[in-house]
Amino acid sequence: MSRIFIVFKKEFKDMIRDRRTIFFMVVFPIIFLPIFIGGFPKLLSSITEKKMDEILTIAIVGGENAPELLERFRNTESMIILTDVPEADIREAIDEDNIAGAVVIHPGFSVNLKQMKPASIEAFFRSSDDMEAAKKRMASVLEAYADSILEDRYRQLNLNSDNFKPLDIAYNNIASTKEMLGKTAGGFLPYIFIIYCFLGAMYPALDLGAGEKERGTLETILASPATRLEILLGKFGVVTLFGMISAFMGMVGMLIGLRGNTDIPAEIQTVIMSIISFKMVVTIITLLIPVAIFFAAFLLSISIYARTFKEAQSIVGPLNVIIILPALIGLIPGIELNYLTAMIPIVNISLATKEVIAGTITPGLLTEVYLSLTALAALGILLASRWFNKEQVIFRN
Repeated sequence: MSRIFIVFKKEFKDMIRDRRTIFFMVVFPIIFLPIFIGGFPKLLSSITEKKMDEILTIAIVGGENAPELLERFRNTESMIILTDVPEADIREAIDEDNIAGAVVIHPGFSVNLKQMKPASIEAFFRSSDDMEAAKKRMASVLEAYADSILEDRYRQLNLNSDNFKPLDIAYNNIASTKEMLGKTAGGFLPYIFIIYCFLGAMYPALDLGAGEKERGTLETILASPATRLEILLGKFGVVTLFGMISAFMGMVGMLIGLRGNTDIPAEIQTVIMSIISFKMVVTIITLLIPVAIFFAAFLLSISIYARTFKEAQSIVGPLNVIIILPALIGLIPGIELNYLTAMIPIVNISLATKEVIAGTITPGLLTEVYLSLTALAALGILLASRWFNKEQVIFRN
């Protein structure tokens, strides 16, 4: 045991001297998540407001068929109306950004309105541009005009508009705010923690295997009195620890981002802070420990197999998808934690974390998740130890 600790201490000191590892393990989570949580919604809101207030050039074709509608468009703020664009040139004008959109009012429009028939209108826009600002702003004018016509028809026919609402439905959501936030945010947070855990373990694992091969120091430590299993466990402990620290820093970054986001209402922040309790944090960390162990064993095996650090990176890079895809399943609506999904690695963490945050986890399912993850971690250690004992792997370069 003392030899394992000596190897662990030696490798730990080497790792904390590596600025790149420290950056990805501590600095990146602390900086990125607050910026993402606080800055991204503000940026998106700012861009949306800017696009909706931007001056748009809209072509109206056949305005003489609906003078009142044409006048509504002309009176709309931040909108320049052109009436001299031929209908045949609309698509080309939009493609060349001469206009943002167009409304075509077909002949017979006024006649159909007087006869209380649907009057035909076409709107042209390009959905790939500017968050569909042209469509939304044209639609707001058209819908307001349609509502005014409808109200006018009710008056002409001496009808009460309430008579055309057969149902008065009141929807009552009995889920607590805590449960709703847990079900929504709970699917996203495990994804962040898992990714940070993987990234935090990746660089130490690559350096302690392929990196030592390149530096020629692996042979030196193999010549020490420590057995290969002791050497592996020492390295393995460092990689696991760094993965867990990175995931924990992700949680800290998330808390900083939530506390610093002034756009979140005070009552919602109070609920969020009550959700993120000490017990919840401890439960999530205990769920991540076996996954961090598996990541460490998995990444160390690849690192030991690779001839160089660059080769190890090229192998690990595409494998990120294997980690990301199962974690994303937790974001899919309708997929819940049950006795089947509790056995699927990575997926079970995502779903279990969602249930833990919502406060709806059952002891039986949580136990099954722990057993599944523990078995995965044990398998990872077993495979890594067998890989580390193969001479053709250790001295592959």
